[in-house]
Amino acid sequence: MEEQQRGIGSVLCFAATALSLLLGAAHLWRAGRGDGALLCLLWAAACLGRAAWMRVLSAAALFFFCVEWLFTLEALVQMRLAVGAPWMRLAAILLGVAAVTALAAGMLFSRCGRAWFCRGREQALMQGAAFMLAFVPLYCMARYVPHLLLAGRFVPGAGVAQAFAAGLWSAFVCGLLADGKRAYRARMRVWRLFSVVFFGQMLLAAAGWAVFSMSGELHVPVPGVIVAGAVYRGELSFMPVLFLVSVLLAGSAWCSHLCYFGSWDAWAASFARPAHHPGPLRRRALSLAVVCGAALLLSRGASASAAVACGVALGLAMLPVSAFLSRKKGWAAYCTAICPLGLLACLLGRLSPWRLRRTAACTSCGACARFCRYGALTEKGPAEHGPGLSCTLCRACLNACPRGGLCMTFLGKGADGRAERAFTALVSSMHAVFLFTAMV
Repeated sequence: MEEQQRGIGSVLCFAATALSLLLGAAHLWRAGRGDGALLCLLWAAACLGRAAWMRVLSAAALFFFCVEWLFTLEALVQMRLAVGAPWMRLAAILLGVAAVTALAAGMLFSRCGRAWFCRGREQALMQGAAFMLAFVPLYCMARYVPHLLLAGRFVPGAGVAQAFAAGLWSAFVCGLLADGKRAYRARMRVWRLFSVVFFGQMLLAAAGWAVFSMSGELHVPVPGVIVAGAVYRGELSFMPVLFLVSVLLAGSAWCSHLCYFGSWDAWAASFARPAHHPGPLRRRALSLAVVCGAALLLSRGASASAAVACGVALGLAMLPVSAFLSRKKGWAAYCTAICPLGLLACLLGRLSPWRLRRTAACTSCGACARFCRYGALTEKGPAEHGPGLSCTLCRACLNACPRGGLCMTFLGKGADGRAERAFTALVSSMHAVFLFTAMV
């Protein structure tokens, strides 16, 4: 009987939450805020998923509406008093709406609320953080620079739906990456999905659909060209700045989560057990010097079309490396032996506070090395302080260790798992933002 009552109570909690959101949507629609009304409707529909991370965020949204109703009540009563119109009925209706909204918010913190929003309780905090980290920046873009979001280009005001979808996707990916058993395969799949979306939109833009291009102009989608382009132009453009910000936020995880080229290289490498790596730094240092030197020479008088042609040739020349050498050797040949941007990511990643560290539980069994595709581990496992400089924070080694011999830290702290949870939320949100703004 008690379980049945709790089930009825949880349904009533959802109904009260959905009703409050629908009333909020009607209020925003009447005020001319169609985007806010759409967001309320989407949020009410998403509550059907019963995700635990939505409970506290839903309560915060309802608290906002409760305050909004009270401010609206005061403004309308003052207006009616000024013209001598009756106001008691209006006040009673708005107070009732505010009371229902407050009651719904309170129910979310009761057992009924926890019973409805019950899925994924262990990951609720990190998934909620992942949602907000992806949703907030894209919602701001939808409000103030809507042309940067693809949905807003097709349907004015629909950018908020794209922002909400990005938040939901970020929370979903965060849940996948937090599961140690599924994290490796999940990361590879969502990473390739981003690459497919990126190159798909690039092909559509190249075919003449300018709506799929953020700037209206195509750029060469080769990581090394991000460096060469900055040297050729003598200034930082959007892509180099985006790269620098990403590396400062998430360290060298750019190479294992966000690079549209690297996903295919890592996928090709996953078909074989990693062989001995000849050294991942010296060759990339030479590649960086060659790329920058060539860009300087081209900047002396070569036309922009010639520079672009060289960039395209560089990309086409590297494709066979991923297709053959990476698959044969078991480590990402392009990423670890050629890509100059990857070298910069590893070096600048040392400014980031995220680290993988060896723990006292490590027995140097080498199990982690069998999953490293970036030459950061030896057959004896991690060095005294952790993986080498070429580590991309993919965490495949961390999840592969049966004894907990590796951990993630933030500024040297968080070895109890808190740092890894925060990092998972961060990279999930960055992936979602990249995916939902993947316009070339």
